Amino acid sequence: MNQTHPTLRGACHCGAVQAELRLGRPVADLTVRACQCGFCRRHGAANVSDAAGALTLRSRLRLTRYRFASGATEVLLCPACGVYVGGMIEAEGRRLATLNVAGLAMAPLNARTPEPAEYGDETPAARLARRLRLWTPVELVEDGG
Repeated sequence: MNQTHPTLRGACHCGAVQAELRLGRPVADLTVRACQCGFCRRHGAANVSDAAGALTLRSRLRLTRYRFASGATEVLLCPACGVYVGGMIEAEGRRLATLNVAGLAMAPLNARTPEPAEYGDETPAARLARRLRLWTPVELVEDGG
């Protein structure tokens, strides 16, 4: 594994969802965030993204999708164990995601104390611009359902 730009792997509680995050920058440069919305707080989320990296999510089952608030993000959940995997958007011909490293037990990131992140005051345009700039390109592979 490349120690400067490693590939990190994790899985949900039951193992049905596997994540592979190929970093485009050093692990030390990543910020682990704790979104302060009710959903993320209730799930103990610790999210990370790397716009210079690439994420592959593989699930043996079709992931459960949930939308709330503005409905712009598809929240992805394991349909078997219920773990919050991450959030995904499709915009400007791209599919991007943020990954819940706590839910996927993705070492070494899941051991970090996440920095609180408050997005409630963002306009929809500012929220989309932030996600387009910061979220990770994702390939989603669902084998079932």
